[in-house]
Amino acid sequence: MYSYDLNTNLANIQNMLAEHVIKKDDFKELKIIAGVDVSFSQDNQAVAAAVLIDLYNLEIIETIIQEVELLFPYKSGFLGFREANAMVSVLNGLKRDYDVVMINGHGVLHPRGFGLASQVGVMIDKPTLGVAKRLIVGIHIVEGNHFPELIIFTNEILGAYLNGFYVSIGHKISLKTAIELFNDTSIFKTPEPIRQAHILATQAFKKILD
Repeated sequence: MYSYDLNTNLANIQNMLAEHVIKKDDFKELKIIAGVDVSFSQDNQAVAAAVLIDLYNLEIIETIIQEVELLFPYKSGFLGFREANAMVSVLNGLKRDYDVVMINGHGVLHPRGFGLASQVGVMIDKPTLGVAKRLIVGIHIVEGNHFPELIIFTNEILGAYLNGFYVSIGHKISLKTAIELFNDTSIFKTPEPIRQAHILATQAFKKILD
């Protein structure tokens, strides 16, 4: 009898799509940075929020929120299948264009090189970078006084550790540029695009619950 293994099939999809990830800078300019986050606390009801930030003064240009239903269950290593559609939907609702997206999740620093940030990047065909709090693959390497600490996996440098976050390429961006954007947008510990998107999504979800 044919045995259907969901995780194996999802992993195969990630392995296939990972081949489409571009790990170098592929953009004309960097002026407007989007941050996107999904907030939820019960069942599959959630709020997706996106914020546009001016890179030069870190002021908010535009915000948007959407109530969404997450139809795919949470599975470790497969967050993209749960949240990517919601993130793409809210980004598509923005009136203004943007140059790069910061995503609360991993990019290529992932068991199959295709985390949430990479999945969103490939879906919208725009530069993305991942910013995550927990390391799921790889090890820290410190070479001399090198800062930030670099993360290596499968004999390749795939990320960096800064201010308690793991930064990695999502799509169409180099790790060097991803690190620079993280630093350039960090007033507090969390980069402003992600911080503001998280605040917006969380506040909106609380209002829905009330």
